[in-house]
Amino acid sequence: MKRVRLKVFGRLDLYVGRLFLFSYLTAFFLVVGLYMILDMTANLDDYLQPDDDGQVPAGSTVALFYALQLPFLYLQVSPFVTLVAGLFTATKLARFNEVVAALNAGVSSRRVFAPVFLGAIVLGAGMLFLREGVTEGMGRRKALLLDYLTERREAPVYENFWAKDARGRLLRIGEFQPATRPGDVPEMRGISFRVRDGELSTAVHAQRAIWDSASQLWRLVGGQKVESAKLELRRTSVDVLGLEIRPEDIELEHKGLENPIDLSLSEVWRLLERDPSNTQYRTLFHAHLSFPLAGLVLLLVGLPFMVVQERGRAVERIAHGFLLCVGYFGADFVARTLGMQGQIGPVHAGWLPVLFFGSLGVVLYGSMRS
Repeated sequence: MKRVRLKVFGRLDLYVGRLFLFSYLTAFFLVVGLYMILDMTANLDDYLQPDDDGQVPAGSTVALFYALQLPFLYLQVSPFVTLVAGLFTATKLARFNEVVAALNAGVSSRRVFAPVFLGAIVLGAGMLFLREGVTEGMGRRKALLLDYLTERREAPVYENFWAKDARGRLLRIGEFQPATRPGDVPEMRGISFRVRDGELSTAVHAQRAIWDSASQLWRLVGGQKVESAKLELRRTSVDVLGLEIRPEDIELEHKGLENPIDLSLSEVWRLLERDPSNTQYRTLFHAHLSFPLAGLVLLLVGLPFMVVQERGRAVERIAHGFLLCVGYFGADFVARTLGMQGQIGPVHAGWLPVLFFGSLGVVLYGSMRS
């Protein structure tokens, strides 16, 4: 049969693209809605627990938190949304034998589904930009609301962690209270750091450090500097911290420790500039780069199983496709975990699942009926 060459963005492309768009909206509400319901089932009772004074958070506060949580939930499951949308599209086309009609007309099945894969590429790029915008614009507000709902305090207090300044010097922080409202002043308590320059060792301890926005310095309360070289020891008072670290840097360091999955690519890069040897951040950097390709990979793996010739084996083949997709998520999780633990290299952890299952998907896609 003579192969028919179709016009790009012609009637068939617009038809399949429209089907994929409506299928994506359906899959979005199905998958993200189910994920949100599971989250609410697990956590809503805790959010609505009364505090020591018997006060219960307002329903509008909880609703606002979940509105801010929605984009983050979507980013976690977006590849699966793309897969489900592609399968819905293939099902609708198969229901009325439209793929068979296209094949009889000389149009390959790969050409029929080209708009679906183009949509997956566009969605993957959009996912990357969405992660950057959501994290920068909404992430901090969501974190503050979550702290209020779980801890019942107006301002969060981050306790007992380490942060690195711009020169890689470690600062131990007993408590850090960020500025959450206009007029608030960031403050640290129970801080200390130690640096060594040849035989000279310098340690600084302070009860409190208050951020001076005018001079961009931390002013110390009860600051003591201890310098030791060989057998000599000298103690002096000090009123400035002397580290190149701002309040927003400390917040980012804490976020990287507690919620690394919510970090944007730019935030991971900022953390890597301070700590370039950190295996966890290097793995996250490559994982964030490869994750937008996950939807395309899942379509390459799962969609060929929907275009089946033998009716009796259709259910079996579709089940195989879903198992392969589940295998991708499992491989991605294991690789990322091993990468963060330093068991494999960050590049391998971020890209091996995409390359392996992507290559498999290309082979499966090439074997579709043409």
